[in-house]
Formats: sequence, structure tokens, C-alpha cells
Amino acid sequence: MAFQPIVDVQTRVVVGYEALARFADGRSPLTHLDEAREGGRLAAVEIDLIRSAVRAARALPADLLVTVNASADTLESEEFVGLLPPERPWGVELTELSDVHEREGRLRDRTDTLEVSLLLDDMGSARTESEWIVAMRPDIVKIAKEIVWAACDDRAARTQLEDFVAWARLIDARVLAEGIETAVHDDLLVEAGIELAQGFRHGRPAFV
Repeated sequence: MAFQPIVDVQTRVVVGYEALARFADGRSPLTHLDEAREGGRLAAVEIDLIRSAVRAARALPADLLVTVNASADTLESEEFVGLLPPERPWGVELTELSDVHEREGRLRDRTDTLEVSLLLDDMGSARTESEWIVAMRPDIVKIAKEIVWAACDDRAARTQLEDFVAWARLIDARVLAEGIETAVHDDLLVEAGIELAQGFRHGRPAFV
């Protein structure tokens, strides 16, 4: 597992990390997860990856948030209970492999019961809508890097980014922008009132 820093936009202080899977064959983690899903093994593979993240995260400061990726089925599985030890704050990022239709409330209740934060990943991708933010009531809304990059010089993309921020404000969620690589990106986040950033400008994924 590699870990990429999450920083506070105003202070540039690291406030957490996302755990990211890396495989020995060099293929994309999404390729492995797609194959696992097709073979009916997605939950088992994700549980193994989360266990690996928990072990590796012991090398990180215990007061910092660590987020792990999981599909909705994995989050609702019995194996997920007790997987994230209470010694540190944890977050669960719902992945693009998730099928959340008609169980948004259950998933929010699940993370509340387990006392972990809920993150919605890749907001702005083709399959996501602003209304989903209100339905899921996440703690953190992650805006896809494509929206962030486009918003620097495209008015429609800037409006879309601002809409996501406004929807997040309605439910008192924080906003995390992905793919931050330049000073222009940083300036955009400040102007938009986005609290958290993740990207190569603030740290690449690294093993600990």
C-alpha cells in the first residue's frame, strides 16, 4: 500500500492520507478490482487490501485521518465490522464500483455506526450528480481532478465545481479537490473555498 497526503488548503499542513493499492504486476488497481468483481470476489479482495492498509498505516502518525477505498457491498459486509481499529480516525471512500441505488441511507448509517468518516469519490465523473451528495450526506466530498483542471479556464467547469461546493455546504461536508499539481490549482481552491487538497503538488503516493 502507498499513501498520498491530504493537506489543509490554507495551512498546507498534512491532515491525512489516502491508502492506495499497488500490485506487483504493475497493472492498474482498477483492472484488478474489475476482474475481482467479474469473478464475484470483489468484497474479498477489497477486505484484503484494507487489512494491508491498516497494517501499513501503523507507520503514520496515529492522530491523522487515513482513508481506504471500498465498494458499497464491501462496506455493508460482515467482514468489514471491526476492520478499522479505533486507535486513529478512518474514512471510507465509496469507489466507482459501488452500486448505491436505494441504499444511500443505509450506507450513511453504516459509517455512523462504525464511527468512520464517509467520503464520496470522483464527484464530477459521468455517473455522479449533485443530488447524490444530499442523499448520501458524506463527511467529505472529493471533486475529480478533471473538473479541477478544467475549472481553471472553463466557465462551465468552474460553475460545476462551485455547485459541488455549494451542495456540500448544505450538509456541512468538507470538500477535497483531487489532482492538485500547480499554483494555479491552489489558487482556484482558495477562491472556491475548498478546504482540502490532494495531488502531486502536495505529495505523491509513497510507501511508508
